[in-house]
Amino acid sequence: MWIDNIGHNTQLIASECQEHFFRGSDRCVLLIHGYTGSPHDMLFLGQKLHEAGFSVYIPRLPGHGTNHKDFLNSNYHQWLRKVIDSYLNLKQNFSQVYCCGLSMGGVLTLLLASVFNPKKIALAAPAVKASNPYIYLTPVIGLFRKKIKRQINEQYKEEYLIKLQNEYWSYDWPTKASDLLKLQKLSKRRLSRVHSDCLTIVSKSDQTVPVDVLEIIENGISSKKKAHVILEKSPHVVVNDIEKVRVSQEIINWFSE
Repeated sequence: MWIDNIGHNTQLIASECQEHFFRGSDRCVLLIHGYTGSPHDMLFLGQKLHEAGFSVYIPRLPGHGTNHKDFLNSNYHQWLRKVIDSYLNLKQNFSQVYCCGLSMGGVLTLLLASVFNPKKIALAAPAVKASNPYIYLTPVIGLFRKKIKRQINEQYKEEYLIKLQNEYWSYDWPTKASDLLKLQKLSKRRLSRVHSDCLTIVSKSDQTVPVDVLEIIENGISSKKKAHVILEKSPHVVVNDIEKVRVSQEIINWFSE
């Protein structure tokens, strides 16, 4: 039965990793977290957007924020379906729905925009390309290995972050990275269908997504209004790190124009 494949700790979701909704104005921002992330990555930005008057919804992508068994039993179809369903549900209740995605969430935002073209989107370190060429080998590696141990230097005090590190960040997941690769390829093929006003934020210190994704996106999309911000110090999770105040203000300004 399908229920046998559900991770045994699925119900034990930290409050930070749960979905969040902040009621504000009739303009709503859909915030999409990234690969192996959870809504906790988007909480600071979500709170700042809410303080600025926006309604905010932060969904949790299937298989994320719980445990590695759930993650392995999820796939890119489910991740994209969650984003599309979230957007369509919000459109029923708000006059304007914008979308902002981090990393893989940025890729999912581009795919959403290629179909529905919300008025404005924002992409934070959008992973349409990865710095590590390993991702291109994952379709083959995934045939032989489910997970590969990796060296992690970060130390966390929060219990839920320690759990996420143990469940996700201490390993590479070839079959799931292959799912991300499929999303990357699909988003590149559909870039010309994106007409939404688009803000792209990248960082020179991001070792996961190279700065030249900015050129790929701005040359590929059909949007009439494009803007970008190039950060100097931020690592990959630009919405929740050393320059998060600036990032949140840039996004607030973009959606407020």
